[in-house]
Amino acid sequence: MQTSTEPIMVVWTLLPCVVVTLIIMVQILHTRKERAKRVSRESLPLPPGPKGHPILGNLLYVIGPLRHNPHRGLASLAETYGPIMSFRLGLTRSLVVVSSAAMAHEILVKNDAALAARLVPDNVCALSYSSTSMVFLPSSNQLWKQLRVTIGSRFSSSRGLDMTRVILEHHARQLTVHLRACSGKPVSIREAVSGTVLNVISNVLFSKDVVDLCDPRAQWFRGLIAPVLEEWSKPSVSDAFPFLAPLDHLLGSRSRISTHLAKLFKFFKEEIIERRLASNEKHDDLLDVLLARHASSKITLQQISTFLTDMFIAASETSTSTVQWAMAQLLHHPEKMEKVSAELALRLGSKDYVEESDLDKLPYLQAVVKETLRLHPALPLIPREVVAHDGVSLSGLYHLPVETGVVINLWAIGRDPMVWPQQPEKFMPERFLGDNAMHFQSKDFAFRPFGAGRRVCPGMDYTVRSVPLLLALILHKTEWRLPDGIATGGVDLNDRYGTVLNLATPLRAVPLVSTTV
Repeated sequence: MQTSTEPIMVVWTLLPCVVVTLIIMVQILHTRKERAKRVSRESLPLPPGPKGHPILGNLLYVIGPLRHNPHRGLASLAETYGPIMSFRLGLTRSLVVVSSAAMAHEILVKNDAALAARLVPDNVCALSYSSTSMVFLPSSNQLWKQLRVTIGSRFSSSRGLDMTRVILEHHARQLTVHLRACSGKPVSIREAVSGTVLNVISNVLFSKDVVDLCDPRAQWFRGLIAPVLEEWSKPSVSDAFPFLAPLDHLLGSRSRISTHLAKLFKFFKEEIIERRLASNEKHDDLLDVLLARHASSKITLQQISTFLTDMFIAASETSTSTVQWAMAQLLHHPEKMEKVSAELALRLGSKDYVEESDLDKLPYLQAVVKETLRLHPALPLIPREVVAHDGVSLSGLYHLPVETGVVINLWAIGRDPMVWPQQPEKFMPERFLGDNAMHFQSKDFAFRPFGAGRRVCPGMDYTVRSVPLLLALILHKTEWRLPDGIATGGVDLNDRYGTVLNLATPLRAVPLVSTTV
């Protein structure tokens, strides 16, 4: 005779089997659903784009109309093919270009992890540079994370920025003294600012000047940096046809870059790193931090040389370019120059030099910097690469397979009439004043000159302090005019795309120092 507890015992005996069976069924259904979603996603097409050659793809665009000013050429093509378009380079390489704030948000935020790698052109692989460079390492790499923390210790943290401020203000004053000594004589704005910025960076890194502003012959360090920048700005056919890489390594840009990089690395190794190690001196600079990590086997000496190269190229070029563009626009628009000068005179009075603490009193000058970055972002094209194995779906309309290159055209977004309806091509600092004031990290992605996501520019906090300070010091108590023969408002504002976006014709102007200085 069965007892009343037997059915209960049977249920408890079978319950684990039922639970396991349900879990397996749910897992199978989930797997099938994900597989169906992936198949559906992968069946989506690439974005539209210009029809290409069967073998060359759209390579003729790259070596033709897009070679010298790709930011402008891509913006023009977007008017035909839309804010997201694709190109084929060679037989297999795909490149997707985004020219709208909405799509930039989807890539840099919603798909940040899947697109967290930088697109690595072949010419930065010389001497294995890209394999140790913070600029090109994937964000999952431990060295990349370590170097980002290192930069943050001086260029993002409050304590680090305070330490950097002392160096910045000292060298900015030297620039002011230099320009005032040149009163009445044409000067190259780019050369003067570049020398100052290089010295700021070199003192933050290893407590040493690398440029003498007063001696035009003492420009040996620029001679080490300039050739590398020039070669890196050139397109490489190896990016479209990898099988041609061995020939390029022997006769092309890789060979030339290797020569120039070797000279730069030799300087850092012999003149900076080895001398510091031999002296046993401590300067509380970034080199001390890096060498301490080297002593604990966390970083190699070669990786330190690569890091120093990254810092000089990234930090110095972007700041220099922005200050030069701001000066060019102000000289081209004298009425805007008068507003800046009036604000400086009103807010600073008889004070001889601008300090970082004064910048909050100068909203119009800050607006000038923002408007400059809107129209002339130092890095107009942000390159990324799809690293997710199953690719990326954009807006449920397009599928980007793994290893697809993605470029965000900040230059086009900054001039998009849908985002900037009020004369988007015109230099109007007023659009950043009052209720229209916009931060460098706008939520709608209309204004993101420093990028976004995990690869946002690590020096953003430093740049938004240094550029306004340099511009204010250049303008305070100094009147500027164009050289003889150039009419008021006659500045050549044509640009030239390279490692950064520069004026096609370097700006020369004449400082006239106030007699009260």
